[in-house]
Amino acid sequence: MHASLRTNLPRDLMAFFDFPFDSSGGGVDEWPRYPGHAQVLSYLEEFADAFSIRQLIRFNTKVVQAVHEDRWLLTIDGENGSVTEVFDALTVCNGHYTEPRVPDIPGSDHFPAHCVHSHNYRSPDGFAGMQVAIVGTASSGADLSQEIAVAAERVYWCGSDKAARSKKTEHLKNVTSCGPIRRLIDDGRIELEDQTLIGPVDSLVFATGYHYRFRFLSEELIRVRDNWVTPLYQDLLCITHPTLALIGLPFKIIPFPIFQIQARWFARMLNGEFDLPTVSRMHEVKDIRAEQLRSAGVLQRNFHALDDEQYNYYDRLAQECGDPPLPEWYRELGQAARRHVERWPGCFRDQFLDMHGAPTRYPRS
Repeated sequence: MHASLRTNLPRDLMAFFDFPFDSSGGGVDEWPRYPGHAQVLSYLEEFADAFSIRQLIRFNTKVVQAVHEDRWLLTIDGENGSVTEVFDALTVCNGHYTEPRVPDIPGSDHFPAHCVHSHNYRSPDGFAGMQVAIVGTASSGADLSQEIAVAAERVYWCGSDKAARSKKTEHLKNVTSCGPIRRLIDDGRIELEDQTLIGPVDSLVFATGYHYRFRFLSEELIRVRDNWVTPLYQDLLCITHPTLALIGLPFKIIPFPIFQIQARWFARMLNGEFDLPTVSRMHEVKDIRAEQLRSAGVLQRNFHALDDEQYNYYDRLAQECGDPPLPEWYRELGQAARRHVERWPGCFRDQFLDMHGAPTRYPRS
């Protein structure tokens, strides 16, 4: 996590619905509307304390294996050795920002530049005076292109949608938006798919996402194919073993509210407060969505990206489990926040967003 990292969402949008991101919940009124990572950590720690979550957590404990035999048998390695314990249901909340995904680019083995994934990036200081290429066009790629440009001599931002990215960096004279990479050359140059050559570069930064990994689950339960986790109903529930839920798989989302409705949905399902569709119907729903995404040209590794669909996703889960739908202000603020980024690329976090959601205290200028 890099030192300057701040959220790309206003904190009144990203808070849990029952725990505001100000002094009435887990935050500080004077924090910026787009807080830094240390402030987000503080908010989560306050959340854990307010709801007595810490006492339910076994720290320094690793789940080595989970198997299902009528009930869930978990092999756990902890401070007192290895034990097996039995549970009625299993919720996997292990995140998906741990194991970097680095694309296999021809020429990588003999490419002389220093290569690093955004997972291991901390600050631009080490790139002073360098020629740097950055691969990846999502939020991390955008942030690092602009931050590294402050120190580097030249930044080449490589990936798809070159025209749109050029607008985001037009205020930076030393950043060039380039197309996708075709191959890496042993003299430090990079050949793009249009056969243009750039460089030579001193460093290559991959902002290319992460792998989903569930090493403690067998493939009989959950399979991962090109980062598509299956078979799941609603990107959440294991269809073949419906006492297993995977919370937090979707990305390009407003995370905390999505995690909250997923957890409520699973808890209410376990309590018998609503009935699941039949197994065949859940498979059908999964297959229909996958086909829709393929037909729309979405790469399989991006099947869990929700983006604008996240609002409907939330409402579907809420309707199934008996929760109210999203408040209207939430969708309006989410869309306003997106327009705000488009209007102020590179500095949106420090510009005033004149759209307000839930009653939250934060600087109004």
